[in-house]
Amino acid sequence: RIIENGVSEDKVSTVTAGDRTLFQDLTIHAVWAKPPEGAPDDNISPPDVTHLGYVVDTGHVRIYISGDPINTFAKYESLLKPIRDLQPDIGLLTNHPTEGEFPFFDGSIKMAVELGLKTAVPAHYSCFVERDYDPQEWARHLPADGPKPLIIGYDESVIYSP
Repeated sequence: RIIENGVSEDKVSTVTAGDRTLFQDLTIHAVWAKPPEGAPDDNISPPDVTHLGYVVDTGHVRIYISGDPINTFAKYESLLKPIRDLQPDIGLLTNHPTEGEFPFFDGSIKMAVELGLKTAVPAHYSCFVERDYDPQEWARHLPADGPKPLIIGYDESVIYSP
């Protein structure tokens, strides 16, 4: 579909979990957000499309972008370890307090802690009118000795330094 919209084939790459791609000064590592086999023990069927997350190494900061992880992501060492091994500093974590497709607040916080993040950013709030949540409420769940919360306002940006 990208090619149909005017992007030339030489500008398109297909990646899967475990792949590493260089783009200008960045090294981008693909990791699973949802395992292709699903999570049968949690009654989560295999996803209908590939769901990836990414760890982006800028040379100064490593950023984990969770993508759309399964709700029970934090209980699977097979999902956590490849990310933890890349030692991200900050994580943008898709979550929702009640929806169930993504980790609930407690699962999102467990992801942040288990990954050893220095800073955790809630993602997916203010994306949908019907599915909004208060990111301050999410931040209240972080342990005092754990990752520090960073809440980026809707349609805003920040400069991050670890």
